[in-house]
Amino acid sequence: TVKKIEVPLTAKEFGLLEHLLRNPGRVLTRDVLLNTVWGYDYYGTTRTVDVHIRRLKQKVPSLNEAIISVKSLGYKLKELDRSA
Repeated sequence: TVKKIEVPLTAKEFGLLEHLLRNPGRVLTRDVLLNTVWGYDYYGTTRTVDVHIRRLKQKVPSLNEAIISVKSLGYKLKELDRSA
């Protein structure tokens, strides 16, 4: 839910979000995300991850700031500032 509104996510979008949430601040390569969310037997390209991340950010706008693209590598979830 986002601002008490239920946001429908596909299984792949949910899997990406879950994996990013479990690894805050850590760069996850597209290959790692593909293998984790799609499985080792997936034969598509790593650009699939980019498409799903983009759709996830469209559905949950607050993720635009939270999910950071790491050029030529993959993505990471920005760590929360716990000092505040």
